[in-house]
Amino acid sequence: MTRREKRKIGLFCLTASAVLLLLCSQCSPLYPINVWGDANCLLTVGRVMKAGGVVYRDIYEQKGPTLYLLHMIAACMSDSSFLGVYVLEALSFAAALCLACRMMLRRMSARAACALSALLGACVLIGGAFSRGDSAEEFCLPYLMAALMLAHEEYGQHPGPMRQGALFVCGLMAGMVATIKFTILGLFVGLCIAEGVLALRSGGIRRALMSAGVFLAGMLLPVLLWSAYFAAHGALGDMYTVYIHNNIFLYSDGARTAMDVLHDVWDAVRGNALWVLAAVGGVLALLTDRQDRLSLRLSVLCMAACAFAAVFLLGRTWPYSPLALAVFAFIGPGRRLGALMNRRAACAAACALALAMALLFSPNAYLRGEDRENLAQTRLARYVHEGATLLQYSHLDDGLYLTTGTLPQQKYFVRLNVNCEEMLAELDRYVAEAIPDYVLTAWEPLDAKFDRYQLIATDAGYDDRNRINKLLYLYRRK
Repeated sequence: MTRREKRKIGLFCLTASAVLLLLCSQCSPLYPINVWGDANCLLTVGRVMKAGGVVYRDIYEQKGPTLYLLHMIAACMSDSSFLGVYVLEALSFAAALCLACRMMLRRMSARAACALSALLGACVLIGGAFSRGDSAEEFCLPYLMAALMLAHEEYGQHPGPMRQGALFVCGLMAGMVATIKFTILGLFVGLCIAEGVLALRSGGIRRALMSAGVFLAGMLLPVLLWSAYFAAHGALGDMYTVYIHNNIFLYSDGARTAMDVLHDVWDAVRGNALWVLAAVGGVLALLTDRQDRLSLRLSVLCMAACAFAAVFLLGRTWPYSPLALAVFAFIGPGRRLGALMNRRAACAAACALALAMALLFSPNAYLRGEDRENLAQTRLARYVHEGATLLQYSHLDDGLYLTTGTLPQQKYFVRLNVNCEEMLAELDRYVAEAIPDYVLTAWEPLDAKFDRYQLIATDAGYDDRNRINKLLYLYRRK
């Protein structure tokens, strides 16, 4: 492929990503605000980091540091909206689409690969797992796709293990995912299993150890860089406690039954039917394609199985969790489909269909074009005077930090889904001692024991089912 062709593919993928996300993501300029609590938490942490704070030490949130670095960059672009997040989303998803095109080029023309990547990308973005946009899983997609693409190229062209350069890059991708959300590493576990089997068969234990060393060298690079950063800021212990220990030991809801798993799988299939069917069909087609090498089929089977296990078997599955499996939707388009899509009319139809799907079938369309002044977050912000301090006492971040332009002054700025006694005790202490000027609660009013605050406004925001059903209570210190 010439450099000019690569530029054309890159420009197409960037355009497709920007347009599709413009229609589907609540972070885009067509939406007044992202109403998702997780997204607001991430941006609030990014805004604190922009102001000089250190995540885990100065503000408590339990995802990986690379994700917060991205949101600090987004806050530098816009400190009062999700515009910066949208820009990073578009770049991230464009990279994933480019890698998908490169993977599909083994079976079809560049024109067909671009059209199919746009169509499958639209299927992913209108699925329930995309949620409202700005999830950790979304920002992991290019790294997961890079590993899948390299496995597709390396194992598809060579009967044995990966070459060291490609394996190092796969390790580096794993390190990036590990510093965003380590529970998404299932695909890389599967890759390591396949590589280990092929390395043992090719060169015995020595070759297997060499493969392991190369992969770990790549994976440790971002981990060590972040460790050095936290050590320099006296926060290495905080990073371990919050991101590693608490996520492993304080985040789980306890034992899950087989029925729980089946229920989660069914919800994922029902909410993401288009790309799930593409992924299942694609993996099965690859496994039964005798024209592909056994090493490629083994690697894809291991990666898909381990990624599935990480999403559904290793803890609670949230509606957005299956998005980590969406990369497999791009692996299946075969040579016959590629030949059909090589026609200009077919490519144009695929792109038009992708645009129509994003416009009409995004679950976020209900909020597209809404006036920001009509949102509870904007109305409540009018009650908070400039320079005041604010605390979201219950629930995740409902967006009032953003609409008021305030930054949390306490380490525990929301009530996260972590069974951390210190967090609960500190939140109670902040309110009992009347430290913040204003306190916001969701769903339930403040307990009567916190009598140093008076209720000054109530409003209703969007709940998890996109209904204006979540009661918000704003209190001011007496």
